[in-house]
Amino acid sequence: MERLFQPLTVKGLEFKNRIVHVPTTMNMSDPAGHCTPKIVAAYETLARGGYGATIVGATCVRHDGLINERMLGLYDDTYVIGLRDVVEVIKHNDNLAGIQLFYGGLIPGLGSTTPLEPGKGWIPGTVSWGPSDKYIIGNAHPGVISTEILESLVEDYAQGARRSKEAGFDFVSYHFCHGSLPHVMLSHLSNQGRTDKYADHFKFCEEIIQRTQELCGKDYPIIPRLCCDENLEGGYDIEYFAEHYAPRLHALGIAVLDCTFGSMLFAKSRRTDLASTEFIGPGFYTPKVVNLDNIRKLKALLVEKGIDMPLIGSANLITPDHLRTMVGDGAAEFAGVCRLSLDDPDFPNKMLWGQEDLIRKSTHTGASLLQGNIFGKGWAGSAQNPTFGRELEYRIVPTTHPRKVVVIGGGSGGMEYALTAQAIGHKVVLFEKHKTLGGVMDWAGNYPALPNMEMLRYQPDYHRAMMERAGIDVRLGVEATPDLVLAEKPDVVVIATGARAKLPPVAGLEAAQASGFALTIDQAMARDGAPDMGPAVVVYGASEGAELAVNLARQGKRVRLLDHNPAYVPANYIGSRAPYIQRLLAESQITVETGKTLAAVDGGTVTLDGGETVACDTIVLATGRQATGEIAHAFYGKGIQVQVVGDARRPRSYGNAIHEAAYLARQI
Repeated sequence: MERLFQPLTVKGLEFKNRIVHVPTTMNMSDPAGHCTPKIVAAYETLARGGYGATIVGATCVRHDGLINERMLGLYDDTYVIGLRDVVEVIKHNDNLAGIQLFYGGLIPGLGSTTPLEPGKGWIPGTVSWGPSDKYIIGNAHPGVISTEILESLVEDYAQGARRSKEAGFDFVSYHFCHGSLPHVMLSHLSNQGRTDKYADHFKFCEEIIQRTQELCGKDYPIIPRLCCDENLEGGYDIEYFAEHYAPRLHALGIAVLDCTFGSMLFAKSRRTDLASTEFIGPGFYTPKVVNLDNIRKLKALLVEKGIDMPLIGSANLITPDHLRTMVGDGAAEFAGVCRLSLDDPDFPNKMLWGQEDLIRKSTHTGASLLQGNIFGKGWAGSAQNPTFGRELEYRIVPTTHPRKVVVIGGGSGGMEYALTAQAIGHKVVLFEKHKTLGGVMDWAGNYPALPNMEMLRYQPDYHRAMMERAGIDVRLGVEATPDLVLAEKPDVVVIATGARAKLPPVAGLEAAQASGFALTIDQAMARDGAPDMGPAVVVYGASEGAELAVNLARQGKRVRLLDHNPAYVPANYIGSRAPYIQRLLAESQITVETGKTLAAVDGGTVTLDGGETVACDTIVLATGRQATGEIAHAFYGKGIQVQVVGDARRPRSYGNAIHEAAYLARQI
């Protein structure tokens, strides 16, 4: 048995394997913070996947510390009964059940879309405060918390732990990281100028743990999640943590240390290559297993001090091998996973059963929280996995009236629709005019000079594997004409044809395309048969073409990036990649030349409005996309149910296509 699946017993906790679902705010409670069927079903889904432990996400110990409007609460004993339902479904699936207790501190107010009063969060009745007002997160003018309030919060945390134990949780976790109140009390930056007992930065956390042990007994396991390195100039680092905080944690007898690195405090990052927040919520371009070196360094320092403290290591564990690396020699005892848990809750079992090719690995794109954002009035979800958070209403119910379904288009929306419809019991045929399935996702990540682009392949790879496994009738290389579709005698026709390049009205463009001088971005980045563009390339359209421009520059080409807009505006699907793209452009010495309108193209020359000419070997047009759902009109009035999904309806992200398809297939 590989190390990742070897059991481990710590402080009476019997972990069946080393994979831990680490907590995040689900934002799925009722308005008062009580459990709902939605959140019970979400944790049942996670636990069923085969984790050693599943930790329920941030649960607030006092209402004024909320950072999300549907955050779980544990304010009094009436909350215990609902949490027992969560514990039950976790334990039925042979996971250890943990819960993380939380209080906002400086975070309340983050994500506000309206002006805030000083010291207030955007949720009514919430406050934004810390040990000082020197550094901020959610409110530009936070309050300063008093000694008396801190002492009362110690009791609130401990009573929350008592209630957690009564609910049946095997252990309690504390959110001592990322800008919550306990973390900013630990921080050298925010905790300054105090003259009370909490000038001892560790005192607040220490009192919480001690009071918890008084109420729950010293044998009740505690697994706090701590920031072990703020990665900010002037903030504490791993050496300081190991010297000053780790020995006190060890003396308190914690079971396991759940390690995080980085801070949400508005301060300058210590490293120039990585922002502090990337160690918490990694971006698309953040290195994989980003905290591995941090974990190894901390582990070595703890060993030097004779501190035997099991560690959970997390952040940017996207593939099974990333988890294996995190629990390798000299690293952590446990691999903590969250994003991958939402994208494919079953991945631990798939690893155990030898089905790694069927794991829906995370694409890690900015569309990962389609319902909004947990800091933006949304609940936790997955762009790739439309059923997470909708388990109750999206359970597959076999149909008693099977229909013949024809899907036109084999991109993300088309494949998701086909898989869902066939699982329900309908007879599905899918037509794809290209020789491979995948749609726009098949070329979107074809930037070999940029890091992490292989992740964009994960979703189409997963869909293709599932299509083959399901045995769906796929007709590749076939243009689905109306006559061909009607010959199948369909009851339902699904238009999932995606979008085509939206080309500007430019003199000479048609001839330039015919000669190969002008290419669309699809053609330029095709995986099979991409043309040689020569040494000098103009990319026209920065919103969609910025990453292409960087990729070409890194391949040694001379690139000019032109855009007709007055300012650079990333395409909607770029999402959180936008700031990284700006950095990549700067590193490649590429300037987005805005206000440049293409007037004509002619055999090696590009002409702009105003008469400026640019000599180049190729111009690539990345000027947006337009829907291709016109074929739907051919089926109206013929007694056929017609559905249009994804970009064929309106160009957006692949996540929109997947979610629409999953919904509409259930409406047949």
